[in-house]
Amino acid sequence: MDLPSFETKKDFIARKLREKILAGEYAPGHRLKTRQLAEEFGTSEIPVREAINQLASTGLVTIIPHVGAMASPISSHDLEEIFQIRTALESLATKLAAPRLSSADFDELERLNHALKDAVDAGAEPDTLNRLNRAFHMRIYQVSENHRLIHMIEELWNHAGRYPAPLTGRNDATYQSVREHQEILAALKAGDATRAAELTIAHKDRSMIRILEQVRRIERGDQP
Repeated sequence: MDLPSFETKKDFIARKLREKILAGEYAPGHRLKTRQLAEEFGTSEIPVREAINQLASTGLVTIIPHVGAMASPISSHDLEEIFQIRTALESLATKLAAPRLSSADFDELERLNHALKDAVDAGAEPDTLNRLNRAFHMRIYQVSENHRLIHMIEELWNHAGRYPAPLTGRNDATYQSVREHQEILAALKAGDATRAAELTIAHKDRSMIRILEQVRRIERGDQP
């Protein structure tokens, strides 16, 4: 195990496990076996247990007494919590960014949203659509220059990545997202930070409703 100079074994293992969980390599419910992971990382079980406990404190891992640890299952309750916080933080970031956006920022936002529409028209894969969607929003938030806020938003966005994607293909919901982006952009161009924040809240609420419907079908066991 080659460690960066600034990382402990625990932090390195926690980072690697986190990456695997968020990437879906360790699916929800996947058992995290201490001995097996210690062998994979070429270390003792102690830093593995510490890493698992660290991830449990973030909600990514669930520890069941006398059973063991697993990648946390997805749930509608967890998703609602994530989106409630995301909506508050992202609307704040939009409001903070509004007076700081330059003509170059607006040009890039227009380009990203047009690229998203073109990708939808072309029947692009969901991964491409959601990458462009994230790029559009993060371009706004980065201009807020509140680095702690941006970091929190990115972390929550990563957590939400374990759930069904908000944009799934060439359909009405995806085109609606493109239109909502344009409305947010118009409010920002008009210098109406409050309106842009309100539109961001409505945009996030609609995304949450769409994803919640899918998660609840999974919970009921009637997902096709």
